[in-house]
Amino acid sequence: MITFFMLSMIGQALIQRSLANIAREFAISQRSLRSLMILNFFAITFIAAITQSTVSLWLFFGILLISLKFFPEIFRIFLIQRLQHAVIPMLDNLILGIQAGKSFRQSLHMAIESQSGWQRNQLREIYNSVVTSENKIAVKSARIKDLREELVEIDRSQTRTLDQAKALRRQYKVEENFRRRSGQVTQQIKMQAIIVTALYSALLAFVFAQFGFVNHRFLILGSLFMFVLGLFIIFSVGRRMKWKV
Repeated sequence: MITFFMLSMIGQALIQRSLANIAREFAISQRSLRSLMILNFFAITFIAAITQSTVSLWLFFGILLISLKFFPEIFRIFLIQRLQHAVIPMLDNLILGIQAGKSFRQSLHMAIESQSGWQRNQLREIYNSVVTSENKIAVKSARIKDLREELVEIDRSQTRTLDQAKALRRQYKVEENFRRRSGQVTQQIKMQAIIVTALYSALLAFVFAQFGFVNHRFLILGSLFMFVLGLFIIFSVGRRMKWKV
């Protein structure tokens, strides 16, 4: 029993450390972190109450720790998308600051500070890169790195910064409209693929139930190959579609 309790405490400590690292990296508030800690405590208590097996408990810890290991990479993809959507509002605030008579760097700093959480932390790296002229930011996004280069060029020029900021804003607005139109078509393709896959799966299940697999395996495998090939062609064509912007 003592061993079981000690293992529970060790697992709890490892999970809490992982949660604290995630909260620090993604600027999660202390209140949200405490809520996650409490939820984790009750989950472990529940698992420990319904099972007396040390193996089962460590299996639970292992699954949870592995999930927390890969969670930042998945969550970062989502946050980078949100960060890209925050570029235009940030440029709007930058333009307003310049129009109010502030310098480019002051306006950029105020525009970045108007953001929140993880997005603000990442945009601060862009600001620091602009100020120090260091070509190094942590965000693995080509669009954000391009934004950094554009802002560095505007800062270096020190002339017509307002016009350059407005031109940069128009450029990103056009790109966002293009991505939105592309995303709408891609979403339609995905929905159609889901519906067709569901219908094909239902038909395949009916064939299995009525006729079996062995006697018709070549026909079934052939149809499955053609179906997968069709999906591949649909998504390939969808990716190659172009729009005038």
